[in-house]
Amino acid sequence: MFTSSSIFLPGYLCQLDDDCVLHSKEKVNSAAEDLFTIGISKEHIHTLPCLTDNEAIDYRCSCTFQLLSKDSNNGEIELQYAMRSAKIAILLGGDHFPIATPRIQQIMKHVLKELNGRYACSENNKAIKYPLLRSDLSSVSFASSWNNDMDCIATFNYCSPIHANQGTKEELLMEANDFCRDCNITTLILRSKKMKEIAGRLPPFIDDVLHLKPQADGAMKVALGEGDESSISVFYHKPEDAFQHPNGNTMLQALGWMMTKLHSIERKRSENKKDFRLLEMYCGCGAHTIPIAKCAIFDSIVAVELDQRLVIACQDNCIKNGCSPQANNCKGDKEDVTPVYSFQGDAGEWAAKSLLRRTKGLVASSNTTTCINKASKSYWYGQDFNVLLVDPPRMGLSQEVRSLAINGSFEHMIYVSCGRVALKADLDALKVAFDVVDCTITDLFPRTDSIETLVHLQRR
Repeated sequence: MFTSSSIFLPGYLCQLDDDCVLHSKEKVNSAAEDLFTIGISKEHIHTLPCLTDNEAIDYRCSCTFQLLSKDSNNGEIELQYAMRSAKIAILLGGDHFPIATPRIQQIMKHVLKELNGRYACSENNKAIKYPLLRSDLSSVSFASSWNNDMDCIATFNYCSPIHANQGTKEELLMEANDFCRDCNITTLILRSKKMKEIAGRLPPFIDDVLHLKPQADGAMKVALGEGDESSISVFYHKPEDAFQHPNGNTMLQALGWMMTKLHSIERKRSENKKDFRLLEMYCGCGAHTIPIAKCAIFDSIVAVELDQRLVIACQDNCIKNGCSPQANNCKGDKEDVTPVYSFQGDAGEWAAKSLLRRTKGLVASSNTTTCINKASKSYWYGQDFNVLLVDPPRMGLSQEVRSLAINGSFEHMIYVSCGRVALKADLDALKVAFDVVDCTITDLFPRTDSIETLVHLQRR
């Protein structure tokens, strides 16, 4: 019988018995001190550490474990979960991972129980319940919705080609579908080199829903679920093999902060100003894009993403939420939602082409827009935007994106960063044109050294 107190967290700086609240406060305060060194004043920096033990567990919606064989007390070989730390596989010491979402923890227990399950095949012998799935199984990955009552996908990774030791395809899939049912898994994916089989719901994807609720003080409350009649619901359809925010709690914090900032920027604009536009780079599947569009803050949004899988997901989510250009009849003005024009492309390449247009004086006039040219990348390269939203990988912004931010038309910039070192360098470069209005530091992965920083910059 496993207990939480017996579980070890390989690679985590703060174990289950440690003071996670103190650890969280120390790391966000350390990150704040880093930003003081590049001239950001204390009055503009805010920290949001974990305030309770509960905030440091049950949050991670994607995780991977090795499966190691170990002799049990009754002499049988059983599989156990392990994680790698410094290239060494270390046993968890339990049948679940307290850092994962409750949905994943529940599935983890079922998976280990069923993989180690046996039945009496004769008076003195027992047979493995799922021999085909268990054969040559080396690791398992889990991905769940942010909402605990929605989807969970498990991926089994094999060290030899599937079907080599797992019988026929039909036999393997029959066993996999039974396993999905017994473990309450939405979809089970079986992978080996250049081979993949899928059981359960097809195609494999993760659904999610959250809602937005404006507050009397101008803030925006963001929570999981559909909310009530006064809320704005946002629906997501996320591919299982592409990036999604791994911490739903931090994602909600960031989105609430962002929506509040953008509403404040909009309210302070002159009423006679038109064509309020947002350029979002590194948009992913539309995690930020769709809520912003559904609140009709902007007249138009252009979203750029390199990963084609995420571009397709973003476009599908726009259709699902009624903010695709087709749903808006290409009007391009704020009504119930803002039309989103999403494109596949590298952020640095987009920035370079936009800068070239500006250098040559080829900025397009919005008076000549049509539905056809708005669907073209080349049209948007030549447009002015009021706000730039970036959520780059850990390495930060490319030199081209920095140059576009500094030399472009942006009045405001919203920067979401998971790279502490890169952010410091980027902000130091951007200060030639922008002032930091607000900088909020959150705990991205409690019990680790990872943080997420939310920055609002305004052009001088």
